[in-house]
Amino acid sequence: MLKTLIAAALAAALAAASATLAQAADNPRPRAKGFTSKIGMHLIGAYTPGTQTMVRARCPVLKILDLSDDMLKAARDYKRFNPDGRVVLRVFHTRRYSLDDPPEATAEKHWKEVISAPIDKLAPADRKLIDYVEAINEMGECPTWESEQDTAWFTRFSIRFVELCSKSGFKPVLACIPVGNPPGDNAGVARILQYAPALRAAKKAGGCWSYHCYTIKYTTDSEVEIWYSLRYRKFYAAFTGPYADLKDMPMIMTEGGVDLAGNADKDGWQARGTAEQYKTWLKWFDSELKKDRYMIGVTLFQQGAKAAWGGWASFDHEPVAEWLASYWGKPAAD
Repeated sequence: MLKTLIAAALAAALAAASATLAQAADNPRPRAKGFTSKIGMHLIGAYTPGTQTMVRARCPVLKILDLSDDMLKAARDYKRFNPDGRVVLRVFHTRRYSLDDPPEATAEKHWKEVISAPIDKLAPADRKLIDYVEAINEMGECPTWESEQDTAWFTRFSIRFVELCSKSGFKPVLACIPVGNPPGDNAGVARILQYAPALRAAKKAGGCWSYHCYTIKYTTDSEVEIWYSLRYRKFYAAFTGPYADLKDMPMIMTEGGVDLAGNADKDGWQARGTAEQYKTWLKWFDSELKKDRYMIGVTLFQQGAKAAWGGWASFDHEPVAEWLASYWGKPAAD
């Protein structure tokens, strides 16, 4: 029955997808006052000089990995200079859940032991720095998009996560889909439509969802990038008919940039092109994001890991920190 319902809904959605895809970038709503870009930054590890420069500029969204002293310092400075900016928190963990784990109870355990445990140790002022909290990261932490059964589990898990996150005073970030996923024909739209109940729950709670938007070859051809950095538009193109209520579902892309296959030293922007190529691509990509009214922004991966422990060196943004700060501009109060 589930397969029949999904197939019927997918057929109806895809019948209008080509027209909807062309319209997905129309009628952009005004950006938050004072922000001229939808490009943000994903921080890891160290609060570097380059990071200090960037958080003092008009960066529209900032993601922090965990709640270390350096990440909190960065978030404090960012909110001081950008009180209307958005902070996304991801709590790193190594737990893995399976279909054998009951989804709602697993969400409750995950929230209590992984998410809430470090947040509850924060001072009230630091707690207020956090706007959004991620549920899980990509695939592998729990069942997600591998099959209908996996997505059904993930939907139930996500709905309960939304309830717990909202009750604690935060907005949820769901899905965090790795680039090129979900698998399957037409960008795995069937899995996305199956996941719609979770998206509706997040939307009602003021939350959003996430796709990880990497380009492979610095392409500025939207017909190519529709399968990579712009793949999320395929999902929105399917939000028609019974799914039309999701066509303005907010999205924050909590990873983005240049990547080939995830090799920390060989696949990031520094290893696969010049700084000028990267700047050119970022400006093009930003211009595309501004066309999508539902898009809050993207947090480029990553900044700080190289200084902290030598990690993700080819993805490090320290060499372009000054350029990004200039691109974003200074806060009005600066």
